[in-house]
Amino acid sequence: MLGHGQVEGIYDAPVVVERRSMARQRGGTIINKNWGVRELSLGFHVIGDPGGDDFARVDSDFRASFTYDAEEEQYDPDWKPARIDWTTELSGTRSLDVVLREAPDFAPDVNPLINEYGNPILPLAADQPFWYEEPATTTWSTGSTSGSGFIVMPGNPTDVPAFQKWVLTRGKWTLPDVSWTGRRGHRKPGGQYGTRMISLKKIESTQGGLVIDLDPMELMVRDAHDTNAIGYMMENVGQFFMHTIPPYTPPTLLPISVTDAPAGGAMATLIVPRLWSKPYGLEQPMAELEGGS
Repeated sequence: MLGHGQVEGIYDAPVVVERRSMARQRGGTIINKNWGVRELSLGFHVIGDPGGDDFARVDSDFRASFTYDAEEEQYDPDWKPARIDWTTELSGTRSLDVVLREAPDFAPDVNPLINEYGNPILPLAADQPFWYEEPATTTWSTGSTSGSGFIVMPGNPTDVPAFQKWVLTRGKWTLPDVSWTGRRGHRKPGGQYGTRMISLKKIESTQGGLVIDLDPMELMVRDAHDTNAIGYMMENVGQFFMHTIPPYTPPTLLPISVTDAPAGGAMATLIVPRLWSKPYGLEQPMAELEGGS
């Protein structure tokens, strides 16, 4: 249970807006937005169970749930940091992964082992500062060595740009990399690169597949062996994927094609993250998918 008046940093994600004022300019011009690490401070009521575990055991288990970093991950690939879930009727469940950023503040007036009660205040950090839901995933496939059609981009209903990811099986793919235009909830491919497509070289069996990730902290193009493949997989030298999915973009059909696939066909999976600035709300009306389902 959270302590009264002991909840800080849990709502909007931290952002710094940079402005520049030129000589003789009236006011200024926004030049950048920087999202920072979210720092939280949460106080908890930790109470021993008179009919079961005493305070020492409950407090120990609670404290062991939090680590200072992801060191445990090098030993246990299934390890996950502590997670805060916030469920509302309006928005369902959104989550935030947190670690300790310094030692907890715990200064009880009376020995907590006697009172069976403690009120530790945990200084936490969320290096990924946005509340998240499960990503949206769609697939497109062909049962033969070649095919073309449309894949459903599942949309980005959040207030945060989405860094999409493609997972491709063997074959020679042509993928959409479009720019977007339009008001909230009605954005469509358009603008200077509204019809942009990128052709890849053939994915061979030795590569095992390909992942294209527009998250700037990840390799943009890598094979199944986590080898950087952007230098030799782009059909046009120097070309790369440019366009992420803006906030409040509805589901959209995007063109896709493949040739030189194995006899059993090929599959493309499109993964779109769901990140929010707040633990609830910020939804906007969204247009329905046009041209298919």
